[in-house]
Amino acid sequence: MHANVIRLHDTDRAEPSRLDPETITTPAPEQQASVRLAPLPTTGPYPPLFAVLGAHGGAGASTLAHWWAHSADSGVAWPASARTTQRVIVAARDCIPGLAAAADRLREWHAGLAPAGVTVLGLVVTAARPGRVPAAVRRYRRIVEDLVDGAIWSIEWHEELIVCELDELAQFAPTDPPPPRRAHLTTAVPIDVHRAGTAITARIAASRHPLSPEPSGT
Repeated sequence: MHANVIRLHDTDRAEPSRLDPETITTPAPEQQASVRLAPLPTTGPYPPLFAVLGAHGGAGASTLAHWWAHSADSGVAWPASARTTQRVIVAARDCIPGLAAAADRLREWHAGLAPAGVTVLGLVVTAARPGRVPAAVRRYRRIVEDLVDGAIWSIEWHEELIVCELDELAQFAPTDPPPPRRAHLTTAVPIDVHRAGTAITARIAASRHPLSPEPSGT
């Protein structure tokens, strides 16, 4: 996967560049993600800035979409409606099956199998268990990173999630300051969730307001 991909655009951009579809091996049709035709839900005062797509069931998409107040949960389906955002963060568990599912979703996008208008901003991997990630998983994750130009964020295992209802969790808004360390999940999002949300928001801002090219010399 490292050596045989051909990029269609410059990689110095605010979002991962598309690969040449001719270089992509796509998953079988029965393994491809479904499509959501309805607009994404608007649960806050403003429409969502991006969607969180679970690469597989149990990827943590619902929790991430709740934590990031400016996002929406797209379940395991690509957002197809142009009435709400089609910017996508793919979510997966940090394990071989989760990363393989994420690779499938990303290859679908690169191959043009996602709905028209979909843009993938990156990949968020959530710990599959407490403790150190096995070396084999870390190696495979580095391969999958190629499909998002390295735009990948890791969320640690947060034990408190086991005893919290989803609507009890605190939320992150783009203007929020960094949360205190070791804060309860009902009062503040974890620091890694804040960092990932801040980075994703910055990528969206950069894609909406690209830097103007410097004037050429005379």
